[in-house]
Amino acid sequence: MEKRQTAQKLIRFADRALSTAFMAVLLFLLFFAVYVTSENRRIVAEASAQVYQSYKPTAEDTVSFQELVEMNHDVVAWLSINATNIDYPLVQGANNSAYLNKSVSGEFSLSGALFLDYRNAPDFSDPLSIVYGHNMTGDMMFGGIDNYADPDYFNRHLKGTLYAGGEYYQVEIFAYFAADGHNTRVYAPRVDEDGCREWLAYIGELAVNRTEEFPEGGPILLMSTCAAGQTNSRNLLAARILPGGTPMRITEKPHTTHTGTLLHFNEEKSPWPYLISAGVLLTAFTALFVLGKRKKEKKDGE
Repeated sequence: MEKRQTAQKLIRFADRALSTAFMAVLLFLLFFAVYVTSENRRIVAEASAQVYQSYKPTAEDTVSFQELVEMNHDVVAWLSINATNIDYPLVQGANNSAYLNKSVSGEFSLSGALFLDYRNAPDFSDPLSIVYGHNMTGDMMFGGIDNYADPDYFNRHLKGTLYAGGEYYQVEIFAYFAADGHNTRVYAPRVDEDGCREWLAYIGELAVNRTEEFPEGGPILLMSTCAAGQTNSRNLLAARILPGGTPMRITEKPHTTHTGTLLHFNEEKSPWPYLISAGVLLTAFTALFVLGKRKKEKKDGE
């Protein structure tokens, strides 16, 4: 009789322990799901082209842009490509890692900022100037560069404006191509005028899409971003920098071709696999808990 009571106490203890463990796991998974979702939303919000729109240099106002420069002296320019989400201030750090995980305001941010190669002149007077940015869905940052793989999209989105050194410049895209991130023939920010002509000939060979008119020299603007899901592959846009740019206007509603808002650049992974895994684990624990309860109830009934 005593052994039976002891066994029943152990069963009740184990049942309570299982219930407590199940609730702890459930709360952990729910917390994890909420955390990942909220963190992703925060990163996406930081990457939006609308964040710094009030500082955008326009025909009516360049003072606001100077205020942004005063906030962060690394701000050197503003780049806007017509009818796309590329509409951001550009920064230049002490090296090419400075703004990988830091926003234009200088705060930590996984979405980073669009930044000019540290070896380039900040006024974009070099034969070849390189700007880097993360590849993010929703066409944010340089995520929209992927769209240029489509010839029709390429031909409809070739114009833009660069504001640097107090001057407006025309930006005319002439090539979209892919290359390895370690290709020094592509990534050559210190190339001279003769080297730039050779560079252009090489880009002409790599081009997936290109315009009929191909420049013969600089200054050239190269926009580079990571290819989604590939470690060293890069997607790039090459554009001419021409004088006489038209002052920009505030973008009311950025163009977008994607409905997703999840990261897919380099180290950052989409949270969906985590959320799905959490859901599967939660379902499995629930099923095991329910089955255990039913077995116990059936045994007690006998």
